[in-house]
Order: sequence, then C-alpha cells, then structure tokens
Amino acid sequence: MKKCIWCKKDEETTTFEKKAHSIPLSLGGMNFNRNVCDECNKFFGFTLDDYSYSIEEALKETLCISRERLLNRETAKRKVGSFKSKFFDVKDRNGKLRLSLKKNIFLNYEYQRGLCHNFKKGLIKMWFEEYSRQNPNLDIYSDKFDYIRNFARYNSHDIPIYFFNRKLPIFLLKKNEAETPRLIFNRSTIYLQNENYFEFEFLGQVFGFPISSLSDVELTENLKESLELKKTLFKDCVEIKKIFDIDFLLM
Repeated sequence: MKKCIWCKKDEETTTFEKKAHSIPLSLGGMNFNRNVCDECNKFFGFTLDDYSYSIEEALKETLCISRERLLNRETAKRKVGSFKSKFFDVKDRNGKLRLSLKKNIFLNYEYQRGLCHNFKKGLIKMWFEEYSRQNPNLDIYSDKFDYIRNFARYNSHDIPIYFFNRKLPIFLLKKNEAETPRLIFNRSTIYLQNENYFEFEFLGQVFGFPISSLSDVELTENLKESLELKKTLFKDCVEIKKIFDIDFLLM
C-alpha cells in the first residue's frame, strides 16, 4: 500500500493519481516518487497564496541559470530553450556575465526573503523525494525525518542550508546530466553524509544541511569535518540567507 512520505497518509485516506516529479519536469527531471500523495504534490507545485510562484518554481527558476551555463559547455542532444526567469536578468557586459534581480523584486525585500526561503524548501523537497526513491529500504517514515517534513511541507521552522564555494569552476558531470538533471548521492567521498547531516551536488552546486535537529556545536563540527574533506577544491561555505549567497553563474 502506498504511503505518502510527507503527510504519512496512505491510500485509504488520500489519493496517489498524479505523477510527483522529484526533480521538476520543467528543469529536465524525469524521475518521480510514487509515495507522494496528490495533496502534497499539489502543495509544492501550485502557486503560493502570498507569492506569484510555487515552491517548485522557486527551485526551477533559480537553478535553470546553472543548467543553462552547463548546457552552453556541451552540445545538447535536444533543444532545451534559451534562458528565461521571472526572478532574474542575466546580462553579458564586456564578455562577463552579470546576474541581477528584476527591478520589481529588487525593490521588495520581503519578496526576496520569501524567494530564498521557498528556494530552500524546494531544495529539501527535491532531496527528500529523490533520497527516498533511491533508498526503498530506508525507514523514510521515521520521526527522525519530521525535522525535514515540518520545514518543507508544514513551514513550522527554518533549516540552515549551506552553499560551498569552489576554488575553481571545474565540474565533473555524467553525460547529458545538464539536459536531464539527477541526484547522484555517492558522487564523491568529499561530500559529508551521516545520520544527521547530508551534502549533495546538483547542477554543479554543492549544498549541505542537517536532516535532524542539531545543536550549534554539533552543526559546527559537521561543517568543520566537511571543509577538511573539501579543502583542495573548495574554499569555504556560507549559510544561505539571501538568494545571491549561491553562485548560480558557476563563476
């Protein structure tokens, strides 16, 4: 019997008729999680009451910048379209790309803060659905993951998410990975993963976050261990508090 990884309802109390893409289809994702109910799938995919976009759009509209940059480095098998975003403008000035918020967003601090928060929720949503899909024997319904659920699905608290800055813009991607993005959790041993903290790379970007509640000391120790693993390729990490804490241009 199907049981939703978000709300924990089963087929007797909710429906599972729609395909729930773990990575947004609009971003090129092809996999979907069979254990996401229609109600929770709708929550992430429909326009939020206080904004002009959905949580999935917050994820897609920002990461499509990185995707476009990676696609420009290779010959794609299929046309994916030119870069467009309702949030950003990308301009070429004297051979150097510059990323800026569109004027109506730049002048609205609350909208910017909401965009960053919803991007983080979209990132966690993508990770949780894909992680559970790839690990069918995992006890994904454990109360341990309520920390993740309560943030992304129920907005009861915030989660610190960290972005890792590379020393050089060098990326190792599998063939056609920019065209059809996917999460590869065992990509490298330099990405720290344990029972309370997790890191992954997606479209050249590396993120890390606690998957259960950690004290400041415990979180600091995880970040310290992580940076030691990455010291030859990465220079530092920053907690994502505004959207431009992330280098979407992969510079």
